[in-house]
Amino acid sequence: MRRPALALLALLALAIPAALRAQNADTPAVTPSAAATDPAYLLTPGDTVMVNVYGEPDMSASQLLDSNGRLRLPLVGEIELGTLSVREAEDKLERLYVSRELLRAPLVSISVVSYATREVSVLGAVRAPGNFQFPKEATSLDIVDLIARIGGFLPTAKSDAVSVIHRNPNGAEESTVIDVEKMITGRQRADSSRRQFAVYPGDRIWVPSRLF
Repeated sequence: MRRPALALLALLALAIPAALRAQNADTPAVTPSAAATDPAYLLTPGDTVMVNVYGEPDMSASQLLDSNGRLRLPLVGEIELGTLSVREAEDKLERLYVSRELLRAPLVSISVVSYATREVSVLGAVRAPGNFQFPKEATSLDIVDLIARIGGFLPTAKSDAVSVIHRNPNGAEESTVIDVEKMITGRQRADSSRRQFAVYPGDRIWVPSRLF
């Protein structure tokens, strides 16, 4: 009685791996998705984004936002998403799919796969002059936080007359003089009325030295 039983076990040992291989062949591969992105994050040229349309893999794509903040999607063509938040971009695409009668109730999700390089130049009387790279999801920084991140001012810094040069969307540059020392003092005193000043990628900051 042992030999038939052993033969049966041998047949099962061959059949089970074959069945598992057949099952795996019918199961679609699962591709890892990009990490979730803050819905309030503002998309910017140079970001690489993953656009997923639920249940429609042929309409999903990973694209780089060009210098004008545009990308090209299947069945849609070129569309501008730069300067929109992730949530606004998702809503825009959903409305577009409906208006073009491509989908009745689309569900779009957008994740940033890689962020564009965002830098600000800080020169003059600071401890670590040079280019500072923004955190990956940040589109602006308060100037007090920025100065703290680069080690603070030198003792000779004229911190009440810091110049920030910013380029407007029309290409024109404007210079603003900021009393950062007063802002720091207000923060140390927990003054609820303290001012903030946002610094953006591409800005140039100059911290002059005091003349003794």
